[in-house]
Amino acid sequence: MRLSSSSAHCVLALVTGLTGMLGCSDDPGPGSSAPDAGAPSDPDAGAPDGSPPSSATFGPLGDRPDLPVDGRLTIDGLLSAVDVVQDRDGRPHIYAENLVDAMRVEGYLTARDRALQLEILRRTAAGRLAEIFGDLDPTTIDQDIALRHVGLGRIARAQYDALPEGELRQMLDAYAHGVTQVFRKIRSGDILLPEGATGIPAKAFTDWSGVDSLVISRFQSYLLSFDAELDITMQQLFDAARTTFASSSADPLAQKRAGFERDFLRFAPSEPAVTSSGYPASPAREKAQKAEDKAAKRASRARRPGRAAPGRAKLISSLAGYLSAVQRARSKVAPEGFGSNNWAIHASRSATGHALVASDPHLSLSAPAVWYAVSIHVTAPEGKDASRDVHVGGVTFPGIPGIVLGHNERVGWGATVAMYDVTDVYAEKLTPDGKAVLFKGNPVPLQTVEEVIAIAGREPYTYRVPIVPHHGPILPTIVDHAVVDPDPAVGALSVRWTGLEPTKELEAIFGLLRARSVDDAQESLSKFSVGAQNWVMGDAAGDILWTTHAAIPTRSREAFAWDAATYTGVLPCMVLPGDGTAEWTGTLPEHLIPRAKNPPAGYIATANNDPIGDSLDNDPSNGALPDGTPMYLGCSFDIGFREGRIQERIDAHEGPLSPEDCAAIQGDIKSALGARLVPHLLRAIDRAGEERATPGTHVDLSALVADAAPDDLDRLAAQRALLDGWGKEADYKAAAGIDLDTAMPLADEGDGPGAIDARASKATLVFNLWLVRVVRRVLGDELGQMGFSSFSRELSAKALLHLFSADREQLATFDPAVQDSTLWDDMGTPAVESRDERVLRALLDALAWLDQQGGSGAAAPRWGAFHTVTFDALVPLFSSLSIPPPSDPLWRGGFPRGGDEFAVDSSDYRLSWALDESPDFRYVHGPSQRLVVELDPAGPKAWNAIPGGNVWDAESPHFRDQAELWRKNQTHLVPFLIPDVIQAKESRTVVEAP
Repeated sequence: MRLSSSSAHCVLALVTGLTGMLGCSDDPGPGSSAPDAGAPSDPDAGAPDGSPPSSATFGPLGDRPDLPVDGRLTIDGLLSAVDVVQDRDGRPHIYAENLVDAMRVEGYLTARDRALQLEILRRTAAGRLAEIFGDLDPTTIDQDIALRHVGLGRIARAQYDALPEGELRQMLDAYAHGVTQVFRKIRSGDILLPEGATGIPAKAFTDWSGVDSLVISRFQSYLLSFDAELDITMQQLFDAARTTFASSSADPLAQKRAGFERDFLRFAPSEPAVTSSGYPASPAREKAQKAEDKAAKRASRARRPGRAAPGRAKLISSLAGYLSAVQRARSKVAPEGFGSNNWAIHASRSATGHALVASDPHLSLSAPAVWYAVSIHVTAPEGKDASRDVHVGGVTFPGIPGIVLGHNERVGWGATVAMYDVTDVYAEKLTPDGKAVLFKGNPVPLQTVEEVIAIAGREPYTYRVPIVPHHGPILPTIVDHAVVDPDPAVGALSVRWTGLEPTKELEAIFGLLRARSVDDAQESLSKFSVGAQNWVMGDAAGDILWTTHAAIPTRSREAFAWDAATYTGVLPCMVLPGDGTAEWTGTLPEHLIPRAKNPPAGYIATANNDPIGDSLDNDPSNGALPDGTPMYLGCSFDIGFREGRIQERIDAHEGPLSPEDCAAIQGDIKSALGARLVPHLLRAIDRAGEERATPGTHVDLSALVADAAPDDLDRLAAQRALLDGWGKEADYKAAAGIDLDTAMPLADEGDGPGAIDARASKATLVFNLWLVRVVRRVLGDELGQMGFSSFSRELSAKALLHLFSADREQLATFDPAVQDSTLWDDMGTPAVESRDERVLRALLDALAWLDQQGGSGAAAPRWGAFHTVTFDALVPLFSSLSIPPPSDPLWRGGFPRGGDEFAVDSSDYRLSWALDESPDFRYVHGPSQRLVVELDPAGPKAWNAIPGGNVWDAESPHFRDQAELWRKNQTHLVPFLIPDVIQAKESRTVVEAP
């Protein structure tokens, strides 16, 4: 039985995971205040061309026997009847005579299927969670403060107010009006929330507005590109390393580690895979080299010492409350940050003779899915202007009208985060009264904006956000759920972000929906400024194109005056001086933004990698534009393994590629780290065997071999065979080793594919156990000395790979006494540990953990028993709405999955675990869709699966239907042309005005 949203008493649980009791309102009435700017426009207004509303018995599909009507729905404000055909996968196909009607119906359907998700998203984005939950969870107040400071709500309102009258504003308002109609029915009790969704009061579902959609849109841009927290963390690491491991330290162990930051903070990707060779219209290499040399000379004159600035540690520590609040907000939508893969295959390399596009964005794996699948078909009536017709299918973020990723009749597109650095944090010097900052030697008064946070159970909290006019808001010090004024003696940190100004991303996306070619699509995306993406696309003519259009700041050379050899100077990915010496000078001209069309290789691929290779030399500061102008794009690009593997698969493919080949690449689970690091493991095991046979052969291992039990040494030899076989017979495939129908471990005997997968699974488990232990064994002591108990997966993996692969004498921490890096030595013991001692100690740790799990040899657990995924309900207490739920008879612990760190089929787990902690290999972010599109001129063909279903209601057949495909790396054909929609039809509804 469904639970009414107007129940008198409900259990509270929001995105924070809080439990308790809340008296929920049973008031079914409308919102208490009239809508303001951004509220839905008059539902009785005529069409954009001024014609009056019309009525029809059927929608645009007409009365046809092959598509009978199963139901009718009344929605206020429609200009003409609309058809909605829901297919067997729960995707609505909307057929309308104008885009405004289509958006009104899309808003209604999205709210019908995802109401709770919409409400949580808009409250999170706008900083309004405490309005409902602040009395029982005060941390929601901190979260609201953090997002109010950035001002996503202020930006969204400014964007809405800047919209001219016309189609885009009408579409926003119509979508909002569609959502509002559902929300009013929730408040009245006519529509019930899913069973199990207790705790959210009906009155929370207030009327929707265009501003709400824009604030969700800007929130997505924020998640994709705002990285102030990363800049601050990088600065903390850098300063702590310089301070803790100074060459002048009285501690000889610390002194030996001087230069730690150069071996740990690596800017170069571990796999040097790039999308293109440089900026568009690149000159000859000789000219580029001259430009780099000239830029280096200028930089050498401008560099500053890399010492930790006095007082900066205190300033950064004052932001602990803000950083914690931001992390909570991000963890609900992007728990591990964003990643993605996409590529396009030119018609000349396609088995079908048509361009192919593949797209699998890596986002939060939650219930409901982050995407809502929909198709929209707008066909003007006969005799009317057909130039504005739209036929598009794909997915969108709930709350954002239209389609974000997908295809129309002639163009298909996907996107990955470009990773450009478009956020800078500035250290501001305040005047003694705290009312101004010093800029170029002169005081500049702070501006302020008043924010009022409504808090359940108490009076509203009013405070003022200080804003540096030429940079942006000052990041807040949050103490006891309130903002404390910055200390003028310490200073403040402000943030500048390209997203602080109104921009036109929604206009760019709606233009993309009507593109007829990749060139049209690129032109539409020229309006896209914030949340830079690698847009990869193909069209029905067989062409492919990649563009990364965004507002990319150009900066004064002093902002990236960096010496890569000594790690001295400044970089925009750390904290910059706010005194006026490190300012933005404009944005990169459009014709220089990295892009490519129809490259000779016949394909284009991106995976959050360095697009043009500026960081391959570990120096992000020495890039140069074709005319020699120094240029900096970023220093936090992906580690590179996914891009490298995608290119490897495509390059090695014999013959043209089919859609099935693209899907197989999306599911690739080769262990990148396994391929790189297992040879070092094998070498260490061999040396241990030699030391065991002849004591004293390898004195660095004498103590370990002497202290280890004979059985453990025997097991090392067995693990050598297992790991060696992993590479030789399975090419380091990180297999799950679990039958996906029965949940039983695959048998490991024999030579069949299942047996090979079973053995590969056992090796994958051992390797990843070793990996989490060796990272801690090697780097945990130094990072602990610096005050860090946990650390970034990517930074630590890059550092470990650097220590294993670099010329030892070139390491900054090279110790001539041991002829290796001093980082292999454990600072907490009197002995001097070696590289192979740490490797073997970590392997013994892994075997001890396996013993605790109760299996060894043929009975050893499989990787998939531990490496699992559960699409957790957005509200943690709603466990029955998780996929799979705890009551699932087969998968109560989650779906078993192959893959490991940095695999193409992304399944990254937390890498940082203390030695006394039991590692958890579950993961929470990965492919949020697996889309492949063939751009056939006769009509596009698309295959896809989202992790979950389109409807967030456990009683719906579309609650987890696509999850069953997704977990097996399968997809379904997405109907688009009307004959396919008819064949896939589950129901047809005619939607009419009253």
